[in-house]
Amino acid sequence: MEKYLNFSPGAADAVDVWSRHLDKPVLYPREGSIKPLLTSIKHKLQRFCQTDAQVLLLSTAGTGALECVIASLPQDKRILVIQNGTFGERLAEIAQLHQRDLTLFDLGWGIPFTSEYEAELERICHEVHIDVILAVHLETSTTLVNDVSAIGRVAQAVGAISVIDGISAIGSVELRLFEWGVDCYVASSYKALLCPAGLSLVFANDRFISSAQNRWSYYFDMQRLASKAEKDSYLWTPSVLSLYCLEDVLTGILRETKGKYFERIESNATLFREKLTSAGFTLMGTEETLSPCFTAIELQDDNADLWLQRLKADHGIVIGKGMGETADQLLRIGHYPHRTKEELLHLAEALTKCHRHPATDG
Repeated sequence: MEKYLNFSPGAADAVDVWSRHLDKPVLYPREGSIKPLLTSIKHKLQRFCQTDAQVLLLSTAGTGALECVIASLPQDKRILVIQNGTFGERLAEIAQLHQRDLTLFDLGWGIPFTSEYEAELERICHEVHIDVILAVHLETSTTLVNDVSAIGRVAQAVGAISVIDGISAIGSVELRLFEWGVDCYVASSYKALLCPAGLSLVFANDRFISSAQNRWSYYFDMQRLASKAEKDSYLWTPSVLSLYCLEDVLTGILRETKGKYFERIESNATLFREKLTSAGFTLMGTEETLSPCFTAIELQDDNADLWLQRLKADHGIVIGKGMGETADQLLRIGHYPHRTKEELLHLAEALTKCHRHPATDG
């Protein structure tokens, strides 16, 4: 099978990280030998995300962890969803399946939540007596970052629980979960944390766990997950390769120091985007609303598929296209932390060549 340089935003292709752990022993959740690994991962995650919340580990995709969290809330809770992209819409769809009282705070597609909207959100939460605020941290469909600190301030002001989808954000945006007042932060290890798919993370404080009493599922039982997390244990069969990889990646980040880690990926992203804008591309967002791991290019013509075909055929490069209503209007790129400056410059050059000699339907 032909190998391509993968810059898809869907997941990091970090086989070099995974391959370091393929010969390590399989660990089972009922054996004591797994506990030191789980304890190490918990402490490193808490340090990396600046929180003292419990770390619940689930063998599921990120969407499964989101559903676990949302459905665990009692059905008499009044839920508000901040919506400004495809994954905000997914949050609303999950909430509609499990909750009775739902309010949408719809900013419009591609408009990030900033402190500018804080007062309006607080007003609506007071008027509707909102109990829970749901939001996406990094909206991958637009590559834009919502201001979680502002959302946390509103939640605290109105006495609501804040639940944040951080699946794409963890590892690509610095997190200060305790300072931001986040009650529950749902993440996954297969994007910027460079692990294989199949391991999700839920950072849940006591306030959230005490509220999440709805036993809607045998497998996704929040109280049993929390009970296992207290003992640095694992409820179901773990994705052991993902656990090994996660511990490895976190150890590397903390050794490098978080400051240098984010400085490195931000520097690479800035260089990459400068090359694109100097070549005449229009990028979504501003410096304040972009993650260093995702970039979206706005196309003048609705021909994203042609760009993807050309990049793959002529340059051996895979990227993503838009989602939903922007499917043909955007090119979305995931330049994850393992990508080097040289690889990003190679991608920028390939995009520039396609820009100068555009593909056509003919």
